[in-house]
Amino acid sequence: MQSAFPEGFLWGTATSSHQVEGENQANDWWEWERDASHLFDGAPSGKALEWWTGRAEEDLARAAGLGQNAHRLSLEWSRLEPEPGKWDDRAFERYVEMLRAARSLGITPMVTLNHFTLPRWLAQKGGWLSNEAAARFASFATESVARLEAHAELWATLNEPNVLAYLGYGGTRWPPGRGEISAALRAYAAMLRAHALAYRAIKARSARARVGLVLSLPVFDPARATVRDRAPASMTDWAFSGAALHALSKGRLVPPLGASRVPGLRGALDWLGVNYYGRYTVEFDPRSPEFFGRRPSAGHIKTPWSDWGEPWAEGLTRRLLQLGKLGVPLYVTENGIRDPRDELRPDFLRQHIAAVARALRGGADVRGYFHWSLVDNFEWAEGWSSPFGLYALDRTTGLRAARPSAAVYASLCRSNGATLPPER
Repeated sequence: MQSAFPEGFLWGTATSSHQVEGENQANDWWEWERDASHLFDGAPSGKALEWWTGRAEEDLARAAGLGQNAHRLSLEWSRLEPEPGKWDDRAFERYVEMLRAARSLGITPMVTLNHFTLPRWLAQKGGWLSNEAAARFASFATESVARLEAHAELWATLNEPNVLAYLGYGGTRWPPGRGEISAALRAYAAMLRAHALAYRAIKARSARARVGLVLSLPVFDPARATVRDRAPASMTDWAFSGAALHALSKGRLVPPLGASRVPGLRGALDWLGVNYYGRYTVEFDPRSPEFFGRRPSAGHIKTPWSDWGEPWAEGLTRRLLQLGKLGVPLYVTENGIRDPRDELRPDFLRQHIAAVARALRGGADVRGYFHWSLVDNFEWAEGWSSPFGLYALDRTTGLRAARPSAAVYASLCRSNGATLPPER
């Protein structure tokens, strides 16, 4: 069967440092977890998947065994720069070991510089609201690429600045728990400035580095085809992702993120990472503080604390085709489903990878797909209560056990998508 996917397409899974490494004691999330009320199940990250102490290599071997040729991982800033301007050579060497292991297995690494966590020394100064945050991040990015550029070409500056801004600064369930929408907008704008500085610094240091940004890009649709519902749906989409995409294209912040030019932001994108979990419908509600719109949650994948939206593969096709207009390559950097029994994940995988195939046929320049995640991991405010892995984890023994969906994804990876069922 002929595949819609081009030769060299990247098939992988995604992880992040704090969620898999264990004992990241110098960052803001470790501090946050000390209060069990901050976690849905009260269970902190602890030793996580023990990647830092040696188990990364065996999990990467599992990924390769499933036919994956890529893996997205992140660096832990607090390990590499435990104090401002002080670099930990041994920590950098551990990442070299991981990246070399990936390469030896035929896995192309995609390295995210910051996946939510901040060193405590920066968090104590206000995190992304600190006046020095952007410059500190650019310095960290430059040092990281200088030391690791021989082992990776694909670099992401930040993971989901929109999610962190709204959950940590606008909300109270993630650190720093500010609970102020004005703080969320300032933090979001600050992270875009940090991306611009880091992008330019990396490009000045490395000619081979391809640098992108990863955004959470769900679909927000009006619940009904009325002006009353279309308006809050459109405003929600704009505030969450549209304004940032505009800023990346034009180099200017526009409301609600601000009204100013950001030096170096225009065109600071070699590729864009698309994290997609589902769709939210929005209906008019004059009592809602969120652009006079509320989001009904029937059919969503959710817990009392988190809502990943309604699984809707057509939305991924739509997003990729829209984003194709930016004129840069796209990667689906996260796509997955909370599914403890692995009942939904096999079809979820088939449907969403078929959605990527449709986007490719429609002209979108999609270069890779990364499933979230390889093994069940610490899931932020959910603690350990929300499994997303192709492998289940026994937290007592550390045993990884392949779920049926692992075989489904392996078939798609090994065949370059040719084993997708025919479109109805």
